Amino acid sequence: MKKNCCVLIISLLYLIAFQTDAQIKWDSSKFMRLSEVASGMKGEGYTVFSGTTVEKFNFEVVSIEYNLSPNWHVIWVKGSGPNFEKTGVAGGMSGSPMYINGRLVGAISLGYYNQREHANLMGVTPIELMVEVTQRGMQPNLSYRGGARLNFGTDTVSNGIEMLPLGPDKKYVPEARMELSPLPDRLEKSPRLHIPVAFSGLPTGAIGYFKQFFDGYHLSPIQGASGGAPVESAPIEPGQIVGLEFVRGDFTAFGFGTLTYVEGNQLIGFGHSMFGEGNVNLPISGGHVHFILPSTFRSSKVASPTQPIGTLVQDRQAGIAGLIGDHPSFIPVHANIQTMDGKAHPTHYEVLRHRDFSTLYTLIGLWNIIDGIEIVSGDHSVNVDAKIVLKNQPNLASREIRRSNVYSSSGSPGFAATRALTPLFSLIGNQYTKIDVERIDLDVKMEDKRKTAIIEAVRIDKDRYRPGEEIKVTIRLRPYLETPVIQTYSITVPADAPEGPTTLLAISPTLYESWQRTRAPLNYQPTNINQLIKLLQREENNNDIIFELFLPQVGMTVQGEEFPELPVSMLSVMNTSTQSGEGGLTRGTTLHSERVTTPYVVSGSQFLRFTVDRNAP
Repeated sequence: MKKNCCVLIISLLYLIAFQTDAQIKWDSSKFMRLSEVASGMKGEGYTVFSGTTVEKFNFEVVSIEYNLSPNWHVIWVKGSGPNFEKTGVAGGMSGSPMYINGRLVGAISLGYYNQREHANLMGVTPIELMVEVTQRGMQPNLSYRGGARLNFGTDTVSNGIEMLPLGPDKKYVPEARMELSPLPDRLEKSPRLHIPVAFSGLPTGAIGYFKQFFDGYHLSPIQGASGGAPVESAPIEPGQIVGLEFVRGDFTAFGFGTLTYVEGNQLIGFGHSMFGEGNVNLPISGGHVHFILPSTFRSSKVASPTQPIGTLVQDRQAGIAGLIGDHPSFIPVHANIQTMDGKAHPTHYEVLRHRDFSTLYTLIGLWNIIDGIEIVSGDHSVNVDAKIVLKNQPNLASREIRRSNVYSSSGSPGFAATRALTPLFSLIGNQYTKIDVERIDLDVKMEDKRKTAIIEAVRIDKDRYRPGEEIKVTIRLRPYLETPVIQTYSITVPADAPEGPTTLLAISPTLYESWQRTRAPLNYQPTNINQLIKLLQREENNNDIIFELFLPQVGMTVQGEEFPELPVSMLSVMNTSTQSGEGGLTRGTTLHSERVTTPYVVSGSQFLRFTVDRNAP
């Protein structure tokens, strides 16, 4: 009896494993090969024009084009019918199944802009290419992190107030800026239908600010069009909406196309890639079409997500493939937002796990929610306490990254608050190990007053100081739209300070960070995940003024640690032509630094030179 039970269990496990890794097999009674298709053939296509009802429209084959791009052939057709002619081919129709004589020939994937005759011409991806997608494996890729098109370049600081001269050469510090790796020309020029991304409200500035990001991923934002659907679920059948909920909850972003074919717990759709990332692991959801927005440029479906329906496992040139059932988890974001009237607004949203999308959509979600419940622009101050909690994993020295800071300007308070979340870029996109974020907690408090000030001038009372002597520093600050404020502070020359020329910097936190990155760049190039986390945990308070005593004395950074007082012999040994990558010289040495807190978010910098002299009066 026990032997029979064991055999039964093994058989069931084998059957489950076989079904999970199964693939859609070619069936000539259901599918039509490209070789059977000819110009002049007529057929029917199916898609949702409104709600969750799949409707039929007609088409006629115009031509067949081989190798539109490598190994991707296209059937060009012309659509017709009362419903189709009102809208033409539309964004979100990608994947709509097309039948000839009752057999599935392929799915809509292409459509030109600015067509004169109701946008009727469109391209169809052959079904045999889409079926082949499932043959790449139908199991989730558990090591999947998502593509990495975002990278960091350098640029000079463009705001004159924020420029910091490093010395007589008048060079300026670089700052990090986001770039997106360009798509191949064949994709940029392709008539491939973009993927509509419907947002439940989106700050006008965000569309322009992240335009390069959307364009790079072939995403077309639809502003204010992804609130709650009037139904909680939609049928899982050909012609229905299928897509990714980039964000769900109090803020939503839904990128979608159409489902082409379902067999058992497997589905295929789109007729082109989502992002072209191969074997993936992403949650997919059904959707509800509110309407199709007609346009002579190109129409687009406007849809909202209904419920998660499974997992996207393949994302290839000819289409996507997924499994109906369980889906990967999202990153929960909890934000307690206090508006300028003192009222509390607890909010919650979830972001999908992806190397690029997690950070961008976390930022966009916070930006949208704050601007939605408060103001889009105007004088403000925003205090943000952010906590990024990581899932426990071996060799992780710390599971939390905290940022607590204040931001102030006359722009968008929502955009200002997102600056507290910038560590996510480096953390999720790190090159050392896969990091899973457990949750993100935010406390945001806003005031309707801009509290900023510029460091206009700095004065000290003499040009020679003894080691251990206190320097009185007088600073003139100019608050926004107010008269200048004179403040006196002090910084003490260290008792062991070497004699000679010394520079005193009075500098804002933002510029201080940029200055330090230029002075000792290898201090900001970690060699493992724990060094990265330690670096991300360090942040200057924006309402501080930082006083630094700086020496033109060369030091060295070795594996992320600075050694400012190495003897010349050691510097020579560590900085030879026979090794590289272990360390590097610094552009001078920080002798001493102190911080004083002000009522303002400080910008700008000034510097003075004096001499340390043991015989100074």
